[in-house]
Amino acid sequence: MIKERIDIKKIDGQLFEIKLVEPENSKPASFTHYLHNHTNGVSQFYKKDALAFVKEILVKEYPMNEITNKVAEEALQYLIFDLNKTVPFPAPEKPKFKFIDLFAGIGGFRMAFQNLEGKCVFTSEWDKYSKQTYKANFGEIPFGDITKEKTKSYIPNNFDVLCAGFPCQAFFIAEKTWWI
Repeated sequence: MIKERIDIKKIDGQLFEIKLVEPENSKPASFTHYLHNHTNGVSQFYKKDALAFVKEILVKEYPMNEITNKVAEEALQYLIFDLNKTVPFPAPEKPKFKFIDLFAGIGGFRMAFQNLEGKCVFTSEWDKYSKQTYKANFGEIPFGDITKEKTKSYIPNNFDVLCAGFPCQAFFIAEKTWWI
């Protein structure tokens, strides 16, 4: 989750609003992407951080127990079997192609491409509310800002189609201004 803070600084006698954004944790996105790609050969891109995420959760949940990588691996494998029970819009069982979803918003492109029997193997979206909606719809947390090298490093190299939604925030701001 992105953590934001606004600071007011006085520089050369003028006050400035400075928006500070702390780096986001990619482990939850790696975890959900690993779970959703365990059968198509793409999960290898997410496994390291997915295991670290599961291990962190288990350490917090069971502080008196020794949580090894093997325990985390077993927990991760167990979670795969419980995957699609609560996802409103699951991926097709036998996809015909793989795609990535950049600037994903709440998943409009994903829905269309899943209806064409495609499997999403990577998602990126920076807006925290869109990410929450995306997770609720597809059971997957999008990675953050695609302009960051850390986020780009998670893109798998074996996909067929790249989807990218154009930013619509400007239209929403214009619409609000027009109605005021």
